[in-house]
Amino acid sequence: MPLPNLVIILTFTILGIAMMINGARYRDKGIRFWGKPTIENNLFLSGKISLFTSWALLLMKAILPEWDWNPVSENLAWIAASLNFVGTLIMLIAFVNLGSSLRVGLPETPTTLQTKGVYRISRNPIYLGVFLICIASCLFFPNPINIVLALYGMFMHNRIILGEEKFLSDRFGKEWEGYSSRVRRYI
Repeated sequence: MPLPNLVIILTFTILGIAMMINGARYRDKGIRFWGKPTIENNLFLSGKISLFTSWALLLMKAILPEWDWNPVSENLAWIAASLNFVGTLIMLIAFVNLGSSLRVGLPETPTTLQTKGVYRISRNPIYLGVFLICIASCLFFPNPINIVLALYGMFMHNRIILGEEKFLSDRFGKEWEGYSSRVRRYI
């Protein structure tokens, strides 16, 4: 199996383990992981499904390299594997920095505004990581269906971000204004 494929498989394995650990920790503490969507529920879910389907296609192509009728060059495979690795690393660091405030959707309980660690560089490092993995998927598996899924997922997640930022502005007021004026949305 080509080495870029192994890098992709390894990063997804690490991300999956981190998500299971986080889920178990949330369950043990009685924390609800799912919050209220920032956009209409069907759009929210279709964006999540599109994005994660693109990720699944990336992983499937890494596991089954002969599956695609449109192979990519070794250089492009390495670029995709690198983007996938960096995106995963950014997400994992953001998970740690966010701690028990991590939610899918808006939290229903009080939280604090996270501005330390990777959040000093990006207001949305988890989404930055997510988008890098989507780009990696499109480069590694440049199938029109995959590209449309990734673009749609990224578009919907940008809308989700705008809703989250409005929520943060309403909840944290001047603290959010100061933070958002210093730190860019992505990088």
